[in-house]
Amino acid sequence: MSDNKNTELNQGAAADEETHSAAMREAISAIDVSHSLSEPLKRAVDDLLGVAAQSVGSADGSVLIRDGNEGGLKFLVAVSELEEELLKIRIPPGKGIAGLVFSSGQPMAVNDVSEEGSFWSQADKKTGFKTVTLLATPLRTRNETIGVLEFVNRPGEPPYPPFTPEEMDRAARFADIIARLVDAYELAVLIESVFDRAVKTTSNSSEMRSDLRDWLGSVDAPPEHRELLMLTICLTEIVSRGEAEREMCRDLLETISRFTEKRSASSSSYFNF
Repeated sequence: MSDNKNTELNQGAAADEETHSAAMREAISAIDVSHSLSEPLKRAVDDLLGVAAQSVGSADGSVLIRDGNEGGLKFLVAVSELEEELLKIRIPPGKGIAGLVFSSGQPMAVNDVSEEGSFWSQADKKTGFKTVTLLATPLRTRNETIGVLEFVNRPGEPPYPPFTPEEMDRAARFADIIARLVDAYELAVLIESVFDRAVKTTSNSSEMRSDLRDWLGSVDAPPEHRELLMLTICLTEIVSRGEAEREMCRDLLETISRFTEKRSASSSSYFNF
């Protein structure tokens, strides 16, 4: 009788354990951090784009960001009645005025795109829009072009007055701020993906970090952001081994920080005499 009771208890405990495990797996799979970091940044870009379009006197504006690592572009946000259609469009590497501005890092203002050989008309064909006047300026961070800020046409009916040098300057100032937001947005998207993958990985910590390294090496994301998170994973792996390793990492990072500060100060004094 005693053996039967023990068997029943063990079976009951095993059933409870499986129930708890299933509930835990369900709770983990329900965790969704997608867009929790990136969405507020995207809204900020959208809001700022609206202000910028008004400032330069444009009827429509858009922010295009990197699409892969080959130089292609895609629309992140747009001030336009055709925003939904624009967000589906991908611009091939080097195509169009946006592609030229992205690859060259130089702004362009075009009075009539029909007279500009580099204009890529496929976006107009797909949306039914008619681009006439265009202003495009690069989005740059850390001396690297990460996207394009573009303004199209003027309010009202054509012919449109050309964009002025003053408006190009204004666009460049907005581009500086939008570029920082776009850079943060791209990093946030990658962090969301890393966090989601880490949470839902069932292996131990060492295997999870190895899995993340392999995944980061192949994921479609800006290289500088992949490298930043790869360094984070490497540091996490080192400091997890003990206090001595944590001390070493702190000392090393502080040494690097002092070196870069000294180097920055030396460069500044050199150029300022």
